[in-house]
Amino acid sequence: MIQDEKDRLIALFDAESSWCRGMDAVDADGNAVHYDDSAAVSWDIVGGLCHLFGWKRACKLFEPMSRHFAKRRHSATAARPNTEMAAMSALFDFNDDDETTHELFMDRLKGLPVWHGRSASVATVDSGPETAY
Repeated sequence: MIQDEKDRLIALFDAESSWCRGMDAVDADGNAVHYDDSAAVSWDIVGGLCHLFGWKRACKLFEPMSRHFAKRRHSATAARPNTEMAAMSALFDFNDDDETTHELFMDRLKGLPVWHGRSASVATVDSGPETAY
């Protein structure tokens, strides 16, 4: 993740009303809509990633973000390396967990490591020993 992407995610979810659970996105009436629907006013973490960056980029971010948000490797991800769907599922699980508050969600979002550098082999990360993404 680059700094601009992190900043855009933080801006999207800054207001608690722009974060939802149980569906990718909702409209002003609370009805489920597709993440790229113009009526969407609130997103879960997966829907927000897809809304801001498109499906292909979101898929690249699912696995490293799921490790950061869950603070552990999702068991399906550990058993089958680089599985975007297992990582996406882990993000859904974190987002929709009864113990996940907007405050916790934003703390994890603000703590996301940011990639600096020109190539992955020389990347440095600003918040510890996380893998650059």
